[in-house]
Amino acid sequence: MTNAIGCESSDDPAPEQSGASVIGTIAAVMRSGAKLLVDLLDRILHSIRVVAPVVLGFACQSTSDVAKVAPPTREGSSAPAAQAPQDTGPRQLGKFTITFYYVIGEDEVSAKSARLAANDNRNAEDSESDSDGEIELASITQDLVTLYAGGGRCEPIAEVSKEFASQLALQGTGKLHDGRMVNIWGACNCRRSPCFKVTQAQWGTAGSGRSLQPFRTIAVDPKVVKLGSLLYVPLLEGRTMPGRAPWGGYVHDGCVVADDTGGHIIGNRIDLFVGRKAYFFGLGTSGSGGSHAWARHVPAFDGTGICERKGRKVSRKAASI
Repeated sequence: MTNAIGCESSDDPAPEQSGASVIGTIAAVMRSGAKLLVDLLDRILHSIRVVAPVVLGFACQSTSDVAKVAPPTREGSSAPAAQAPQDTGPRQLGKFTITFYYVIGEDEVSAKSARLAANDNRNAEDSESDSDGEIELASITQDLVTLYAGGGRCEPIAEVSKEFASQLALQGTGKLHDGRMVNIWGACNCRRSPCFKVTQAQWGTAGSGRSLQPFRTIAVDPKVVKLGSLLYVPLLEGRTMPGRAPWGGYVHDGCVVADDTGGHIIGNRIDLFVGRKAYFFGLGTSGSGGSHAWARHVPAFDGTGICERKGRKVSRKAASI
């Protein structure tokens, strides 16, 4: 056993040699690790050098694109205000004073003249008598004038009272004793001017040649309102028209048509045709002695998008109600 141990011992390196070998191994490992670490760091640094320009380039390109799309707002400046929506309502033509015209009847003028004559007779009877005690009554004679037809021929139409002729020239349309309807024709060179024409229309005709329609036809100044145009008058809407159907007795929708003119219709004035004189009084405000003060300074609008005309009928568009 001694020999075996001794042999084994003789083959093992000395302690000093064994320690040096271990240190050398450790140093080799460290050198190898250091080299690996250096290689790793070099690769990382190389990657950073390659990626950084790409990132910077992308960042610059993105900034440029953003600048093009949304330029920076300067300090102190405010964002542009949103545009207000355009008003799509009807265009206001202005404020007008509404007056009224109608068919004047020779019968009603004659009846009025008869009443005035009767009053004059009663006043004469109550006056002082002459020295003989007899009452001298003034004979009342009615001056008549001739209405002439326009067109150059000056043919007589009828003989009427001066009062009726004056009212006829003012209203433009009248009904004679015999039932004929006459319309003003215009100034003429006959013995008496203006001249007239006989019409078959129930209510007469407007200056445009169209038939007059109660509560729908208006006379205007063509310099202010174009002839033939539709108007919307809110103050008429909801107001009950006097008379009976089909011309009256309904609630107005505010739509009228500018078919007529007149010598006294100047500027912002609307002359509404009402058919009869009684209907004119019917439009007066109750409780105010029949006043028509409500018809002053009335706003009127372009009725193109609100009103419509179908044949002779003027009314509110169904879609606008």
